[in-house]
Amino acid sequence: MAKKSFLDFEQPIAELESKIEELRYVQSESAVDISQEIEQLAKKSQQLTKDIYSDLSPWQITKIARDL
Repeated sequence: MAKKSFLDFEQPIAELESKIEELRYVQSESAVDISQEIEQLAKKSQQLTKDIYSDLSPWQITKIARDL
């Protein structure tokens, strides 16, 4: 999977997504079932993304547009 690039204000999302990927790897390599924890973190990531994107400054919106 290709790494997604994150803008500076998206760092909390990046850190959470990294943790989710790490847990998915751990789960795939062991018999431990941590799917509920992964699901909770995924929901937290979705909410964090909504929160961050709902309060962007005009400059942050411009940075997103330029990053596409």
